[in-house]
Amino acid sequence: MSRQKMDILLRDALQKIPEKFIYLLTGKKGTKILDNTFPTIKERKADLVVELEDGSIFHLELQTHPDKNMPLRMLEYRILLMQKYPGRKISQMVLYVGDGAPRMESSINADNLSFSYELRDIKEIRCKELMESPQMEDKILAVLCNVEDPERYFTEIFEELLKLPEKERADYIRKLLTALHYRPKLKVVLKRLLEERKMPLTITREMMEKDPFFQEGKLEAKKEDILNLYRELNLSPEQIAKVLKVSEDFVKKVIRTENR
Repeated sequence: MSRQKMDILLRDALQKIPEKFIYLLTGKKGTKILDNTFPTIKERKADLVVELEDGSIFHLELQTHPDKNMPLRMLEYRILLMQKYPGRKISQMVLYVGDGAPRMESSINADNLSFSYELRDIKEIRCKELMESPQMEDKILAVLCNVEDPERYFTEIFEELLKLPEKERADYIRKLLTALHYRPKLKVVLKRLLEERKMPLTITREMMEKDPFFQEGKLEAKKEDILNLYRELNLSPEQIAKVLKVSEDFVKKVIRTENR
């Protein structure tokens, strides 16, 4: 008899409570058979897994809001990492990037199970330390840290962005805008600086069309000009878009809203 058939027979033997067997294992009576089938584990994709210089594995998860199930999620990742990298030392961290304090547990202490990982608040990190990095990725992440002087931060990062090719610059600007969704107060500062034209930055049409922040901020300031050109000079949406260097779709949207 094959091992597979033996396993099936053994499972069949446990369809009803083997009372003595359970009692010998636990010292207690079994009262109810529970469902022993579990959904297939879905593909999991960690935020970041890095091999460190000492050969160990570092797993990082970014969290934007408190999650009571975070310890269980991290435990699941730990098991998957142990399976994928057997014998390797593994360290795990949840880095809280949301507003307020990270009100979450970072450990599990249950019967015969003790598990923990490091929980840190990104706001404990000084922005200056990341701004001194030569990598633009670090400078972008700095906006999520403790930014003591927002105006100086934006001035410095845009000076660095201007040194990049246009396509690469646009990509990093979009990343910065994504990060700013988690820092609404800094978003307001950037909007003010753009409106006051204190930022040495050229925003491409593609960025304006795709990013809602600039539609609400930079493009918002164009609404009055659009309506004036439309009413006083009777220009077409296409002509207005060319004059003001905005998207034609945005011009049409402003005009439609006004005519309602």
